[in-house]
Amino acid sequence: MKLLKNWKMLFLIFALILALGLIFFNSGGVRDGYLENTNIKLGLDFEGGTLLQIELQNEVSVDEINKIANIISQRIDPNGLKNNLITPIGKKFIAIQIPETNASEIEKIESRIRQQGQFEATINGETIFTGDQILKVLRGDNSYGVYQQGTSFEWRLPFVLNDKAVESFTEKTFHQCTPVSVSATGKPVYDCEKTIFFLDKPKAIIIISEDQYDFDKDYIFLGDRTLNIPAKTDLDEIIEDSQLNVIIFDGNLDIIQLNKIRTEQKINQIIISSDLNNLIYSQLSGLEFNISTLQVTDKPWLWDVINAKQIISLTEGITNQSIPTIDQAKRFSTLYISGQRDSFEEATTDLEELAILLESGSLPTPVKTISKETISASLGESFKSLVLIMAIVAFVIIGIVLAIRYKNWKLIIPIFIIGTSEVIINFGFIAFAQWPLDLAAFAGLIAAIGTGVDSEIVITDEIMAKSKKVKESLIKRVRSALFIIMTSAFTMIAVMIPILLFAKTFPGIDKLQGFATVAIVGALIGVFVTRPAFTEIIEKIVDKIEKE
Repeated sequence: MKLLKNWKMLFLIFALILALGLIFFNSGGVRDGYLENTNIKLGLDFEGGTLLQIELQNEVSVDEINKIANIISQRIDPNGLKNNLITPIGKKFIAIQIPETNASEIEKIESRIRQQGQFEATINGETIFTGDQILKVLRGDNSYGVYQQGTSFEWRLPFVLNDKAVESFTEKTFHQCTPVSVSATGKPVYDCEKTIFFLDKPKAIIIISEDQYDFDKDYIFLGDRTLNIPAKTDLDEIIEDSQLNVIIFDGNLDIIQLNKIRTEQKINQIIISSDLNNLIYSQLSGLEFNISTLQVTDKPWLWDVINAKQIISLTEGITNQSIPTIDQAKRFSTLYISGQRDSFEEATTDLEELAILLESGSLPTPVKTISKETISASLGESFKSLVLIMAIVAFVIIGIVLAIRYKNWKLIIPIFIIGTSEVIINFGFIAFAQWPLDLAAFAGLIAAIGTGVDSEIVITDEIMAKSKKVKESLIKRVRSALFIIMTSAFTMIAVMIPILLFAKTFPGIDKLQGFATVAIVGALIGVFVTRPAFTEIIEKIVDKIEKE
């Protein structure tokens, strides 16, 4: 009972309870890709996954395609915890293996990859700043997150601008408010200009019918909270801010103007609204343009086509209305984007997707096509059973060896208990991190178990003093054992760290990332959790044996 009051034993018990909770709590029953009734996600080797083959719109340099691969890696796995394999092929293709078959998750990943991620804030037809000028997203800021506002949910994303963007923002927003009346307290009431945020504006000429233009204009003037469009917004101002070539089709096209745009601005893409009749196609025939049609819906068509995402009205504080000259104006380096949705889940999705895009940066060239296919598990269901059999056989062999060596069940049982504890805590980490348990991770787990049992044998031998140290005190023997296993564990960690450092850089090494990660975690669990407790147990047992 005294042993259970020892802080090392209590720490081990706490770690075990926490690990079991992570493995089994809220597992949601049997799910595809998960070990039955647990939160342990299986990898490609056991459950298969999805292969995405990406073709870029243009060929790029080796450095650029590696940069694109890194950006895509951040987008599909922001935390860097999943075992995705991303391989550039030549200068135009990238192959991605994802241990995921869930259709909705794959669709989300595809959506992130398809977006070039070119973010832009504009006012009065001028660009204020771009996404490349955002230094970082402030995820830890108090204003970051989703907040309920009445019946809707508002998301807020704070970010920090670089010095060039701060100066641009100060200059272009200075005194962009006009006093329109006076409040009851005598303070002026301002009508301020609006900033518009775009994400991946199309490099195209946009042709819209007169009917669709009128519909969009009325719709946008009324406003739409879920589209982040405030009331009394003028469609023409949005078109001006987009800095795009938008043509309202009245029955005839100016072919000379179109060819001039194509030549001077290097634009060879035309997007038209689906309600335009075949007359426009006859007028466009023979021109060197790629023509695409986007379907008209019950939402403002032009808003979707130009990829406008947000309209935010400035305030007199932001525009430095009380400051007489721009030299004295206050500089704002931290700003935030906000939006509203009808549900918490929708707001959270909007926030997370935009944060990921801003953090990862924009792709040097757009993605042209994405093809996908399902990867079948190379090991299959039979291997799961084989793994269980292997584990049982391993434990039996270890038991036989320990029985021959020690011939005392009092020394053998603690080694089994601590070894099992290390396995459980390791699985707890795998469940918490959602690290896919593939063949490499499983090998790392075996390595960690082997190292653990070896260390426990070393500790037992040292404490029993089956060496020239037999006459040393028990305390000295314990210290000697701990020094040996600490040195062994940190040596293994030092060997594994280079694999983690270069896993994303060199093709092939990334396949060992799961092995290195699980092996390092296993070593740390042994050093800081299980082996100190094991030492206490063996110390008490050996002390009792020696007294007897």
